[in-house]
Parts: sequence; structure tokens; C-alpha cells
Amino acid sequence: MKAIRLHGAKDARYEDVPDPKPGPDDVLIKVKAVAICGTDVELFDGTMFYITSGMAKYPFIPGHEWSGEVVEVGDNAKGDFKPGDAVVGECSIGCRTCKRCLSGNYHLCANRSETGLLKQPGGMAEYISYPRFFLHKVDGLSYEQAAFIEPTGIAVNPAKKARISPADRVAVMGPGPIGLFAVQVAKAYGAKQVILVGGRKERLQAGLGLGADLAINYNDGDVVQQIRDATDGEMIDAVIEAVGRKSVWPMIASIAAPGARIAMTGLFAGEICDVNFDPLVVQEIAVLGCLGAPGMWPECIALHQRGLVRTDKIVTHRLPLSDFAEAIEISRGRRGGAIKVVLTP
Repeated sequence: MKAIRLHGAKDARYEDVPDPKPGPDDVLIKVKAVAICGTDVELFDGTMFYITSGMAKYPFIPGHEWSGEVVEVGDNAKGDFKPGDAVVGECSIGCRTCKRCLSGNYHLCANRSETGLLKQPGGMAEYISYPRFFLHKVDGLSYEQAAFIEPTGIAVNPAKKARISPADRVAVMGPGPIGLFAVQVAKAYGAKQVILVGGRKERLQAGLGLGADLAINYNDGDVVQQIRDATDGEMIDAVIEAVGRKSVWPMIASIAAPGARIAMTGLFAGEICDVNFDPLVVQEIAVLGCLGAPGMWPECIALHQRGLVRTDKIVTHRLPLSDFAEAIEISRGRRGGAIKVVLTP
């Protein structure tokens, strides 16, 4: 089959690779759609933490935001899946026996695989073999929409950790794909006010189209004062950080209300953040790390099935898988107002 394989930094090849051979607990899937994530750009560049730390090693097939059609089912999976099923696979695959897996935190398993990153080949290929335990049906969704269940989970996790409710004013820092999904999730959870903060006009406009009550461009004035005015001085109860830039921290600290919850989803690529912890302590502000979406995939699928989360304003480019390198550059440079690029094998 044809696949994209990363052989090193800046070395992506569209080449023939052996067809995957599913075991008794596996399902063979024909990939129908796979999206470019910011992580894929970092993997291509060789700057992603898993690469720089030695956790992941080239070569490998990337792609963790994917969907496809079942074509073959292992003997032990026949009661759960059948040929023709539309499915998506989780990013984190735990060993299912260690204490973290048994407590539901399989995304923290020391022996985990991660699709398109660690041990498990990703979806940038014609076919993928996937363990049935981490596979989900996506009835009623297009393959393109289903490919975005994974990033939706990255937005659901901080919403849950921050306990977003109808009583909350929420700020989403960063109008990238995760931020745009976070806006929709916060609205689905009933937040009484959702404010999107960023620096790109077209993405902020997309956020308004997806339910944000207010979009603030930090290039146009004092963000803190604008939020103070918009919240009648009450400030922000829950912050979802979706930027991964240290410059966002002073802003977050200045808009958080006493007792606020700050949920972090961005990776900072080694940047060291200068943080004054005194206000966080005095105001009892919680800072929460959020990785993956363990146990949340059925809910993410339901959000899409019910129309509470949409992708129509997020997918901006569609290319064949063979144009992976072009897709990376479109995503990196945000050319043509790019938000999300979808590839089809």
C-alpha cells in the first residue's frame, strides 16, 4: 500500500510499505480521511517533544486524526465490528493491565502506544490495522467529520477538567482548531458566556460563527480591559488555554476570577514560562494539565451526531495524501486562511 513515512526531520516520503496484517483482536480499516494537526507539523520539523526527548524515533507513519471503513475483522472483534462500519480510533492505546490503565488513565500508561507517534502506525496510509479495544463506530457522520473526533476530545477534556457549567464565563485562548472546538464544547456545556481571544481576524470570525459570544483580537487593544467590560468586572471563571506560547500566561493570570480553573492543552515546545504564583495561591486558582481524551470518545462522537460540534468552518483545504508536504506548508503558513487541511488516501 501507499503511505506517508517520516524518515527524519524534513524527510517525508510517499512510498510503498507492507500492508498491515491484523491479529485476532485487530480490525483492518481502509482510511477515508486524515487531517493535518499542528503535531504533524512538529513531527515533520523534528521539533515535537516526543522526537527531541527520544520517546519516538523515525521512521514512522504519522496521522492521528483519521477515520475509515472496516474491511476485515479479527476473530475476537467480530462481535463488535463488521465490514462496512465507519470507525475512528483513539490516539492513546494503553496496555490495559497496569494500574493507570485499570484506573481509566490509559493515556498515561508507561507502555502505551500513540497513533502516528509511538509504535502504532498512523492514518496517513491506505490502510490501518487497529486494536478493537480503542476503536469506535461513528454512525451518521461523514468520514471527514469523523476524522475530527480526536481534536474534539482535546477540547472536551479541558472542559470537563475545568467543570464548565451554565454558571461560567469562559475564555478560550487561541483560535486554532482546538480553540474553535473548545468554543463549541463550552457552548454545548451551557457556558453563559464564551470569549475567544487570538490574533488572527479570519479565525476569530470563524469562532463567532461557531458560537463564541465575543471574539477579542489582542492586536486591537487591551484584552484585560475588554474582558472586564464584557463581563461587568466579573472576569473569567474558566480558561481553556489552546496556544502553547508563554506570552499568553500574563494575560491568563490577569483575566482569571478568584477560584477560576485554568485548563492547559497547549505544548510549549520547551519554552519556559515566567509565572507569578502568588495571585494563583491567594485567589485559589487551579491550573490543570490536559492530555488526550481518555474515556471521552463516545461523548465526542455524540456531540457531532447531535450537531453541537461542527467542522464546516474549520476545514479549509482538501488534498490527496500524496500532497502531504504541501499540506504541511499550507498548515504551517496558514495559507489561504488555512485552519484545517484534510487528506484523502
